[in-house]
Amino acid sequence: MVKMFRVMAVVLMGFYASLAGAAGMGAMVENPWVREAPPTAAALGAFMMLHNHSTQPLVLVGAECAAAGEVQLHRTVMEGGMARMVRQGSIEVPSHGQLEFKPGDFHLMLMKPKRVLKAGEKVDITLKFKDGSSLPVTFEVRGGMGTPMDHGKMHHNH
Repeated sequence: MVKMFRVMAVVLMGFYASLAGAAGMGAMVENPWVREAPPTAAALGAFMMLHNHSTQPLVLVGAECAAAGEVQLHRTVMEGGMARMVRQGSIEVPSHGQLEFKPGDFHLMLMKPKRVLKAGEKVDITLKFKDGSSLPVTFEVRGGMGTPMDHGKMHHNH
């Protein structure tokens, strides 16, 4: 019994060590979702809570998604009473901190969707970090999550 416990402990330690290494040195994602949009949408917003459980800042530098032509990091800012999206080169989460990617603030933009994503579907997005690590995350497509962004009033700063 003791030998079996030791084997299980070694296996679990290896599993968790591999997760930590692949997860941007302590990155964890909570509540990942993509906003459902009309079939003609040129971009979809993706949101999550990104946790950093490490002693170093976590720097998100990009993402990849097979369901989109490109994934961009964005932040919505208010200027002169107008909301506009500003593309971000990187987004930092402080050590032992967290950052919410939410409508009207930081978010991922799935540009040029390759197919229509409907509520209830899952979409895989791989987060890329400055240290070279990556974290694959499955996002749920959700409808009716607040007021859809009016891209006609958004100005892109690319």
